[in-house]
Amino acid sequence: MDRSKLIGKGIGIGALAIVGFLFFVYAFQYIWNITIPEVFGLKSLTYTQALCLLIISRILFGGFGFRWANSGKNKFWKERVKMKMQNMSPEEREEFKRRLSQKCKEW
Repeated sequence: MDRSKLIGKGIGIGALAIVGFLFFVYAFQYIWNITIPEVFGLKSLTYTQALCLLIISRILFGGFGFRWANSGKNKFWKERVKMKMQNMSPEEREEFKRRLSQKCKEW
């Protein structure tokens, strides 16, 4: 593929992402306006208010599922556990898994 086609494809994907995000804001506004005013007696949202509320929620809670930024941390721990388990006998591995499972249940 030549460079101009790649640039055009990138612009197309970027435009599609922007349109998708704008539709997401509209969907959020619509769902809010049909639910929240009736249930809690709050006001309806404008499109701009819905956008601002989503931005604020992203800042406060870090949502929207963008997890690739933390993938390096996960790789580190996966590699560390993998190396630890390679040096264990099958019985030790089972005991390790059992203890780890028990800790996760408690937490």
